[in-house]
Amino acid sequence: MPTTISDEHKFLFDLQGYIRLEGVLTVAECDEILAVLRRLEDREYEDVWMESVEGTGRPTREVAKENQVRLNGLPRLDPIFDDLIGHERVLPYLEEFVEGPQLINTWSISKWKDAAFSGWHRGVPVTDHTHRNGLIRTRMLNTVYFLTDNGPEDGCVVAIPGSHKSNVDLDLKTHPAYEMPGATPVVGKAGDLLLFSEATLHDGLPKTTKGIRTNLYYNYVHAHYNGMMREPRNCHHFYFPPDVRSRFDETRQRLTNWMEYVKWDY
Repeated sequence: MPTTISDEHKFLFDLQGYIRLEGVLTVAECDEILAVLRRLEDREYEDVWMESVEGTGRPTREVAKENQVRLNGLPRLDPIFDDLIGHERVLPYLEEFVEGPQLINTWSISKWKDAAFSGWHRGVPVTDHTHRNGLIRTRMLNTVYFLTDNGPEDGCVVAIPGSHKSNVDLDLKTHPAYEMPGATPVVGKAGDLLLFSEATLHDGLPKTTKGIRTNLYYNYVHAHYNGMMREPRNCHHFYFPPDVRSRFDETRQRLTNWMEYVKWDY
């Protein structure tokens, strides 16, 4: 497995704000994860912790968007999701593009036919992505595991290449889907992985095909970024309790080290 990032991949990431890696997971690995995920998607969750934030946080299972289900805090739900934290194919990119990378958020999104486009967004401003002294640094880097094929009609991720460096703002609400200049679907096969700077404008396209499109999202931040302050009402999903982290190897412990310093009561 590669331990360094090729100049071609650095070039593309710096140019586009994202790159796709092929075959990070095998089809068998995707199927195994999907089998667990489907059971979890069919469950109901009490979410008693939400009383502490007066019901303002995201529930574990979200179904508010039609023809879509989202699960939050994946390793809290099953150990099968542990192995994707700092996956051996992904770890060199985390260490290359994020200083002291720390896992801050995990979720899944499954879509079926007629799922809609929700709206362009970015997780951090363009000022949080830099190239200085030969180093590419993004304050927040998202990694998206394709568990199923992501074709252009499957509700795949859509991005604006280069928007992680854009200097002109548009009214995002008036530019749905392909009406945004430069909108580019990011397609791939089951097992592929998309890495993108959260400064890049992105969303998911409408799904017009049959079947279910499922992706997993593992979001990493710079070690100095305080995710607990960013969205305190959702910190239940960000933070893993000791019984979950006790399953982690040394690398995964390091990538979740910020959790050692959190005082949490739900």
